Amino acid sequence: MNCGKNLQLKGLYEAIALIGQGGMGRTFRARDLGRFGQPCAIKQFSPQFREPNLIKKAIALFESEAAQLKALGSHPQIPELMAYFEEDGCLYLVQELIEGENLYNELQSKGIFSEAQIYQLLEEILPILQFIHDRQVIHRDIKPDNIIRKKKKGKRKTSNPQSPIPNSSQSNLVLVDFGAAKAFTTDTANRTGTLIGSAEYVAPEQARGKAVPQSDLYSLGVTCIHLLTGISPFDLYDDTSDRWIWREKLPTAISSHLARILDRLLERAIANRYGSANEVLRDIHSLINLPFVSAITPQPNYYSQIKQLQELLSLGQWQESDLLTNRIVLELANKNKIAELTTADIDNISCEVLIAIDQAWMQSSNNRFGWSAQSQIWKGLGGRLIYEADTYWEFANIYEKFADRVGWRKPRWLNLKLSPKIWRKYENLTFAIAAPRGHLPSLFFWEGFNLVDVVLYRLEVCRQSKGNS
Repeated sequence: MNCGKNLQLKGLYEAIALIGQGGMGRTFRARDLGRFGQPCAIKQFSPQFREPNLIKKAIALFESEAAQLKALGSHPQIPELMAYFEEDGCLYLVQELIEGENLYNELQSKGIFSEAQIYQLLEEILPILQFIHDRQVIHRDIKPDNIIRKKKKGKRKTSNPQSPIPNSSQSNLVLVDFGAAKAFTTDTANRTGTLIGSAEYVAPEQARGKAVPQSDLYSLGVTCIHLLTGISPFDLYDDTSDRWIWREKLPTAISSHLARILDRLLERAIANRYGSANEVLRDIHSLINLPFVSAITPQPNYYSQIKQLQELLSLGQWQESDLLTNRIVLELANKNKIAELTTADIDNISCEVLIAIDQAWMQSSNNRFGWSAQSQIWKGLGGRLIYEADTYWEFANIYEKFADRVGWRKPRWLNLKLSPKIWRKYENLTFAIAAPRGHLPSLFFWEGFNLVDVVLYRLEVCRQSKGNS
């Protein structure tokens, strides 16, 4: 820092700029020279205190963070641990660099969150909590500062497969800072520990050093009411009456559905709180008025359209079914053309809709047509479910193989395998059960070809969420 020379560790990790520092050490923006300069973050353990007991505790927490990241970093919304080592008497942790803005800063810059944004927060964070709790880990520091809206590089968006045009950045929520995370067992005697966490958000039992998985749910509830009101949680609890008064502080009324969910998350008694993150998700889905309407974006009643789709498919009217599938998705996204759809549009379509459409296709075609069939083919060709702008050519290569496999392209000259491939016109697709497996639906066949990985990834996330519920 003083001599102006970049810090290199292990000859691989080069610190570029200081991101932040606190009582436990410093965090640097860096790059991994062994991965072609891939951005990363270096945490340097450098406590500002000298008391032996405190240093021992701090070292244990630092090592615990490395262990938790190693165990949990396979989740796409948890930073990946890249390295952990000691050099020149200092401990270092190298992890994935999460570019974006945390929700506390977002609250300060953009104002209070809407009900729809809170539902989106719950939909994205609860599966992460279920993931870590299933692996016997409690985060113990859930708060707006530790939830980052990750910036994602522009997705491809174009109606011409030959001319990719970068789209605006999308984002998703990432849970960070596992420095306070703690492994737990089913033995209550092992649940005790010191008070760790942020006082404004900490659950009562955690304040007594007895954190349990439901403690994270409590902190998530406190996070939500802070974002809804913009008021410190300290000022949302009335000590005189010993109750939360967050409802009275709301600048904008919210539905009774969400209010009931938040009240239960905020129950002081563990027995009255939700038992698991999946239980909260089930309640979110069941409390919304039936027919299910996604809380993230207003969506029309789709039941009649799904029923119509099932009827068309049962009659073997494949082209009519394909067009209706396109129409349903466009209406839900409030867009006029498939080419206008973005990753955010697909992410905001309720899982119930996507699963219902896919099941209708799969069941009516004996598993020949549908997104699930296409997903199997896509992954069988080595395709991934998440691509960014800088991996476009890898995506394009897989997409061409995929199009050949499902029959969307054909040789220019018949019966010549090495002849150049040409794209079939939409009207020349095979709208019959004899078509190649995965031939339909063709939502992303032409205008929306760049939505292949987006739709298939969203469907897989929906399935996992439903399977865990």
